[in-house]
Amino acid sequence: MKILAVGAHLDDIEIACGGTLAKAIENGHQVKVLIMSKSGYTNINGVVQRGNDVAVKEGTNALHVLGVHDIEILDFPTKDIPWHSDVVNAIDVCITDYNPDVIFTHHPFDTHQAHAGVSNATIAAARRRNTVFFYEPITPSGRSYVAFKPDLYVDIEQTLEKKLNSLREHKSEYNKFAGEDWVEGVRCRCGFRGYEIGKKFAEAFEVLRIEMDFSEGTKLIGR
Repeated sequence: MKILAVGAHLDDIEIACGGTLAKAIENGHQVKVLIMSKSGYTNINGVVQRGNDVAVKEGTNALHVLGVHDIEILDFPTKDIPWHSDVVNAIDVCITDYNPDVIFTHHPFDTHQAHAGVSNATIAAARRRNTVFFYEPITPSGRSYVAFKPDLYVDIEQTLEKKLNSLREHKSEYNKFAGEDWVEGVRCRCGFRGYEIGKKFAEAFEVLRIEMDFSEGTKLIGR
Protein backbone atom coordinates (compact mmCIF):
# COMPACT_ATOMS: atom_id res chain seq x y z
CA MET A 1 0.00 0.00 0.00
CA LYS A 2 0.88 3.65 -0.35
CA ILE A 3 0.10 5.48 2.88
CA LEU A 4 -0.12 9.26 3.35
CA ALA A 5 -0.13 10.83 6.82
CA VAL A 6 -1.06 14.52 6.99
CA GLY A 7 -0.24 16.60 10.06
CA ALA A 8 -0.30 20.24 11.06
CA HIS A 9 3.02 20.09 12.91
CA LEU A 10 6.21 18.15 13.28
CA ASP A 11 5.46 15.74 16.18
CA ASP A 12 1.70 15.32 15.59
CA ILE A 13 2.09 12.23 13.46
CA GLU A 14 4.73 10.61 15.64
CA ILE A 15 2.50 10.99 18.71
CA ALA A 16 -0.66 9.70 17.05
CA CYS A 17 0.32 7.10 14.46
CA GLY A 18 4.09 6.68 14.60
CA GLY A 19 3.84 3.02 15.57
CA THR A 20 1.46 2.27 12.73
CA LEU A 21 3.66 3.98 10.14
CA ALA A 22 6.76 2.18 11.42
CA LYS A 23 4.92 -1.14 11.24
CA ALA A 24 3.74 -0.42 7.70
CA ILE A 25 7.30 0.34 6.60
CA GLU A 26 8.64 -2.81 8.24
CA ASN A 27 6.07 -4.78 6.24
CA GLY A 28 7.11 -3.30 2.92
CA HIS A 29 4.53 -0.54 2.44
CA GLN A 30 5.33 2.97 1.21
CA VAL A 31 4.79 5.89 3.58
CA LYS A 32 4.79 9.61 2.87
CA VAL A 33 4.32 12.35 5.45
CA LEU A 34 2.94 15.80 4.65
CA ILE A 35 3.49 18.44 7.34
CA MET A 36 1.65 21.71 6.80
CA SER A 37 3.98 24.01 8.78
CA LYS A 38 7.63 24.34 9.75
CA SER A 39 6.25 24.20 13.29
CA GLY A 40 8.19 26.94 15.07
CA TYR A 41 6.09 28.95 17.51
CA THR A 42 6.01 31.62 20.20
CA ASN A 43 4.29 31.61 23.58
CA ILE A 44 1.38 33.91 24.49
CA ASN A 45 3.87 36.69 25.24
CA GLY A 46 5.51 36.45 21.83
CA VAL A 47 8.68 34.76 23.08
CA VAL A 48 10.04 32.13 20.69
CA GLN A 49 9.59 28.69 22.20
CA ARG A 50 10.77 26.68 19.20
CA GLY A 51 12.38 28.04 16.06
CA ASN A 52 11.49 26.72 12.63
CA ASP A 53 15.01 25.43 12.04
CA VAL A 54 14.97 23.50 15.32
CA ALA A 55 11.51 22.09 14.65
CA VAL A 56 12.41 20.94 11.15
CA LYS A 57 15.66 19.31 12.31
CA GLU A 58 14.05 17.54 15.26
CA GLY A 59 10.99 16.50 13.26
CA THR A 60 13.03 15.11 10.40
CA ASN A 61 15.20 13.12 12.81
CA ALA A 62 12.08 11.80 14.55
CA LEU A 63 10.49 10.62 11.31
CA HIS A 64 13.73 8.96 10.29
CA VAL A 65 13.60 6.93 13.53
CA LEU A 66 10.25 5.57 12.32
CA GLY A 67 11.77 4.75 8.92
CA VAL A 68 9.99 7.59 7.11
CA HIS A 69 12.13 9.36 4.52
CA ASP A 70 9.51 10.72 2.11
CA ILE A 71 8.81 13.95 4.01
CA GLU A 72 7.21 17.12 2.63
CA ILE A 73 7.11 20.20 4.85
CA LEU A 74 5.04 23.22 3.82
CA ASP A 75 5.09 26.74 5.27
CA PHE A 76 1.61 27.60 6.52
CA PRO A 77 1.49 29.54 9.85
CA THR A 78 2.08 27.14 12.74
CA LYS A 79 -0.81 28.26 14.91
CA ASP A 80 -3.23 29.28 12.18
CA ILE A 81 -3.62 26.66 9.48
CA PRO A 82 -7.18 27.33 8.33
CA TRP A 83 -9.85 25.31 6.62
CA HIS A 84 -9.24 27.33 3.49
CA SER A 85 -8.97 26.69 -0.22
CA ASP A 86 -5.20 27.31 -0.18
CA VAL A 87 -4.70 24.54 2.36
CA VAL A 88 -7.14 22.23 0.57
CA ASN A 89 -5.31 22.83 -2.71
CA ALA A 90 -1.89 22.10 -1.18
CA ILE A 91 -3.10 18.79 0.22
CA ASP A 92 -4.95 18.00 -3.02
CA VAL A 93 -1.73 18.45 -5.01
CA CYS A 94 0.09 16.03 -2.70
CA ILE A 95 -2.71 13.46 -2.92
CA THR A 96 -2.84 13.74 -6.72
CA ASP A 97 0.92 13.37 -7.09
CA TYR A 98 1.40 10.59 -4.53
CA ASN A 99 -1.86 8.70 -5.20
CA PRO A 100 -2.19 7.05 -1.77
CA ASP A 101 -4.31 4.02 -0.90
CA VAL A 102 -4.79 5.14 2.71
CA ILE A 103 -4.82 8.62 4.29
CA PHE A 104 -4.37 9.47 7.98
CA THR A 105 -5.11 12.93 9.38
CA HIS A 106 -6.20 14.80 12.51
CA HIS A 107 -9.55 14.33 14.23
CA PRO A 108 -11.88 17.15 13.08
CA PHE A 109 -12.96 17.96 16.64
CA ASP A 110 -9.41 18.35 17.94
CA THR A 111 -9.34 21.47 20.14
CA HIS A 112 -6.16 22.81 18.51
CA GLN A 113 -7.35 25.17 15.81
CA ALA A 114 -4.57 24.23 13.39
CA HIS A 115 -5.26 20.51 13.84
CA ALA A 116 -8.96 21.02 13.16
CA GLY A 117 -8.20 23.16 10.12
CA VAL A 118 -5.88 20.53 8.65
CA SER A 119 -8.40 17.76 9.34
CA ASN A 120 -11.22 19.54 7.52
CA ALA A 121 -8.94 20.58 4.67
CA THR A 122 -7.79 16.96 4.30
CA ILE A 123 -11.40 15.75 4.26
CA ALA A 124 -12.10 18.18 1.43
CA ALA A 125 -8.93 17.33 -0.49
CA ALA A 126 -9.55 13.58 -0.09
CA ARG A 127 -13.16 13.75 -1.25
CA ARG A 128 -12.47 11.27 -4.06
CA ARG A 129 -10.48 8.88 -1.85
CA ASN A 130 -12.13 5.89 -0.27
CA THR A 131 -10.03 5.09 2.81
CA VAL A 132 -9.46 7.91 5.28
CA PHE A 133 -8.75 7.59 9.01
CA PHE A 134 -8.56 10.14 11.84
CA TYR A 135 -5.77 9.59 14.34
CA GLU A 136 -6.33 10.15 18.04
CA PRO A 137 -5.72 13.56 19.63
CA ILE A 138 -3.65 13.71 22.79
CA THR A 139 -4.34 15.85 25.86
CA PRO A 140 -4.93 18.77 25.86
CA SER A 141 -5.93 18.72 22.18
CA GLY A 142 -8.35 15.85 22.71
CA ARG A 143 -10.44 17.58 25.38
CA SER A 144 -13.29 18.45 23.04
CA TYR A 145 -17.07 18.50 23.21
CA VAL A 146 -17.09 15.74 20.57
CA ALA A 147 -15.10 12.72 21.67
CA PHE A 148 -12.75 10.63 19.53
CA LYS A 149 -14.42 7.30 18.72
CA PRO A 150 -11.97 4.43 18.13
CA ASP A 151 -13.08 2.20 15.24
CA LEU A 152 -9.83 0.70 13.96
CA TYR A 153 -6.90 -0.61 16.01
CA VAL A 154 -3.34 -1.44 14.97
CA ASP A 155 -1.16 -3.66 17.17
CA ILE A 156 2.13 -1.77 17.63
CA GLU A 157 3.88 -3.90 20.25
CA GLN A 158 6.83 -4.49 17.90
CA THR A 159 7.20 -0.81 16.95
CA LEU A 160 6.35 0.94 20.22
CA GLU A 161 9.98 1.68 21.06
CA LYS A 162 10.53 3.28 17.65
CA LYS A 163 7.51 5.48 18.30
CA LEU A 164 8.72 6.53 21.75
CA ASN A 165 12.28 7.09 20.56
CA SER A 166 10.97 9.29 17.77
CA LEU A 167 9.32 11.50 20.41
CA ARG A 168 12.62 11.82 22.24
CA GLU A 169 14.12 13.31 19.06
CA HIS A 170 11.83 16.31 19.61
CA LYS A 171 14.16 17.62 22.28
CA SER A 172 12.55 21.06 22.53
CA GLU A 173 9.08 19.52 22.94
CA TYR A 174 10.46 16.83 25.26
CA ASN A 175 11.76 19.53 27.60
CA LYS A 176 8.55 21.56 27.37
CA PHE A 177 6.30 18.61 28.21
CA ALA A 178 8.24 17.32 31.24
CA GLY A 179 10.47 14.85 29.43
CA GLU A 180 9.79 11.21 30.22
CA ASP A 181 6.42 12.08 31.74
CA TRP A 182 5.31 13.07 28.22
CA VAL A 183 6.71 9.89 26.69
CA GLU A 184 5.17 7.79 29.47
CA GLY A 185 1.77 9.40 28.86
CA VAL A 186 1.90 8.39 25.21
CA ARG A 187 3.07 4.88 26.14
CA CYS A 188 0.23 4.48 28.64
CA ARG A 189 -2.35 5.50 26.06
CA CYS A 190 -0.96 2.88 23.68
CA GLY A 191 -1.19 0.40 26.53
CA PHE A 192 -4.84 1.28 27.13
CA ARG A 193 -5.71 0.95 23.44
CA GLY A 194 -3.87 -2.36 23.35
CA TYR A 195 -5.82 -3.58 26.40
CA GLU A 196 -9.07 -2.82 24.56
CA ILE A 197 -8.19 -5.35 21.86
CA GLY A 198 -6.33 -7.93 23.92
CA LYS A 199 -2.84 -6.76 22.88
CA LYS A 200 -0.02 -5.10 24.81
CA PHE A 201 0.11 -1.86 22.81
CA ALA A 202 -1.99 -0.38 20.00
CA GLU A 203 -2.92 2.81 18.20
CA ALA A 204 -6.55 3.64 17.52
CA PHE A 205 -8.21 5.44 14.63
CA GLU A 206 -11.65 6.75 13.81
CA VAL A 207 -12.92 5.81 10.35
CA LEU A 208 -14.19 8.52 8.03
CA ARG A 209 -14.71 5.92 5.33
CA ILE A 210 -13.14 2.67 4.23
CA GLU A 211 -13.34 0.41 1.18
CA MET A 212 -12.44 -3.27 1.34
CA ASP A 213 -11.52 -5.66 -1.48
CA PHE A 214 -11.83 -9.43 -1.02
CA SER A 215 -10.50 -10.47 -4.43
CA GLU A 216 -6.92 -11.22 -3.30
CA GLY A 217 -7.36 -11.61 0.43
CA THR A 218 -8.76 -8.79 2.52
CA LYS A 219 -7.16 -5.43 1.87
CA LEU A 220 -8.00 -1.75 2.06
CA ILE A 221 -8.63 0.20 -1.12
CA GLY A 222 -8.26 3.94 -1.19
CA ARG A 223 -8.37 4.89 -4.85
